[in-house]
This record gives sequence, structure tokens and C-alpha cells, in this order.
Amino acid sequence: MIEGLWENIGQALAKEWTARMLTPAFAFWGGGLLAWAFRYGWGDLAAWWSARSALEQAALLVGGLLLVAFSAVVMEQFQDRLLWWAEGYGPRPLERLRFALARRWEKKAQQMEERWQELAEKCEGHPEKLSPQERAEYARLDALRLRLPVDPGRMMPTLLGNLLRAAEEHAWVRYGLEAGVCWPRLWFLLPKDVREEIAAARSRLNETTRWFGWGLLFVVWTVWAWWAAPVGLLIAGLAWQGMTRAALVYGDLVRAALDLYHPLLFEHLGWPKPKGPEDGRRLTEYLARGIRPPSL
Repeated sequence: MIEGLWENIGQALAKEWTARMLTPAFAFWGGGLLAWAFRYGWGDLAAWWSARSALEQAALLVGGLLLVAFSAVVMEQFQDRLLWWAEGYGPRPLERLRFALARRWEKKAQQMEERWQELAEKCEGHPEKLSPQERAEYARLDALRLRLPVDPGRMMPTLLGNLLRAAEEHAWVRYGLEAGVCWPRLWFLLPKDVREEIAAARSRLNETTRWFGWGLLFVVWTVWAWWAAPVGLLIAGLAWQGMTRAALVYGDLVRAALDLYHPLLFEHLGWPKPKGPEDGRRLTEYLARGIRPPSL
């Protein structure tokens, strides 16, 4: 995994701080206040607040803002772990469930490939031979099958995990480059606008991951209001869809950057222009362990 490389890449401090203050931690605590009022009513809260002095009210407001900011920072620090779980990784006691779900994706991918082959043979390279429904299915399957891991044995338990796994393995399958070793080096060679686009896509993935976490946490307010559970689960569900879309865009950008710029890595290290995956594997071995082929 190359998660550590992306922490706060390309993010301006002021912009991030504003986002933390206004979304979504503020919504979480504001929703908690609404849930409390739903249970106990606004009257007691208004009476208690009006009994405070101006100085106490100011201190409470500042304390509330600090609580919102602190909780947002905690969630940001936790987002990588949350994304890791969403991909399908997890604690050892859940490994059996993880592998069972991964096997389901293996079977699903195989069924998708068989159906795609069936439609491809039917249209013979001319999609107009298919019905509108079949064309839509063919396009959907064609797009998704190219974004799943090539090796069925490397399937993850979730679609999100498979999209990110496929983006990571692209460098190895196509060019013999291990992403965890080579991508951090290549990152510094990418043009500025390319880095900004990839960083923005990663930022969107992180943002939707945080919304997913806040949505799950919102369920705790059910102790005061029955509607907190459906609202929290709705937010988490929408955020999950956003995570999947963001992972799709992020993976496409990473693959595009590798396709276009991976020769730069060979060039800047003084290696010959790559002719195939074997050259990439030798470069990976050199970067990871310092083992350089005698011919270089």
C-alpha cells in the first residue's frame, strides 16, 4: 500500500482548516444537539443558556468550536484506517469473512467476463448489432472488467478495494514496476499539473471517507432521537457511493500517469529505455534492494 504518500498532498492549510470547521464535524455535533433537543426540548436548554453570563457564553462557544475542530482532526488522522477497512482489510478474527467475500468477487468477476465474452462474440466488434439494453450492459461490463485486478486471486472483498488494488497492480502487470517502491520516486518526476490532478482525486476520496465515518458515528445519537440511525446510515450509504466513484477516478488517473510517464523513472536513474516488464522488475529490484544488473 502507498497510502502514506498521499497524506495532505497538495492541500492548503487554510482551506483544510475551513473545511474541518464547517463540514462534516460541525454537522455531526449540530445533529447531536438537535437530537438532544428532540429528547428533552429546547426550553431547558434556552433557559440554561440565558442564565449564563456573556463571558461564559463566549467561553462555551469557543470550547464548542475547539471540540468541532479537534474531532475533525481526529477523524482526518483516522481516515486512512477507515479506508483500509472499507477496502476489505481487517483484524485477524475477521480474515475468514474477508476471504469468503473475496471469493464471491472472484466468482462475480468470472461471471462478468463470461457475459462480456458472450456479448462480444454476438456483436463481433459492432455494438450496433446488440439491443439497447445489451449495448448498455456491454459498455458497463467492458468498463468495469478493466478496472478489476487481473489476478483473480488478488480480489478484495469490496468493489472499492478492487478498484484501488487494480490501480496498484497496473504498474506491475504492464511494466514490471512495484507500485509501493516505484510510485513515490515517479511522483517527483510528474509534471505539476498531473500531480495536482491526482492529489485532488485523492483528496476527494479522503473527503468522502471522512463523511462515511461521520455518518456511521451519527448513529450514536439514536440514544436521544430515533431518526439519528436512518439519517446516519443514509449519509454513510451516500458517502460509500462517493468513495467508489472517487476511487474510480483516482485509479484511472494513476494508471494514466504510469502509462505516460513511467519511462522518466528509467531516464532519470540512467537506465536504458524499458522494452518490457522484465526491465521494470530489474529496476524495482534495484530501487528496493540496491541490486543492479551487471550490464548496467
